Amino acid sequence: MLKKQSIRKEHTIYLEGAKMEKEEIIEISKDFSEKELLRFKKMLQQGGSIKIKGLSYDIMREENKPRNSRGEYESPMKLMDRE
Repeated sequence: MLKKQSIRKEHTIYLEGAKMEKEEIIEISKDFSEKELLRFKKMLQQGGSIKIKGLSYDIMREENKPRNSRGEYESPMKLMDRE
């Protein structure tokens, strides 16, 4: 069974095209086998589609931009020319 901590706010999970709430996914996960649970957790980490027990799950991950200590978004590092 999944825990509430497993599904973060950056995850959006669709079951057969319908958006699911965290509690609904936790209830469904009670019927998962150990292997299915591990595969589902892996998909939570990377996003994508998975089919478990004949049901199609689409997991979307929202990418978070890193912030600095002031709460501002960090810009990507620029490589400096060596001279």
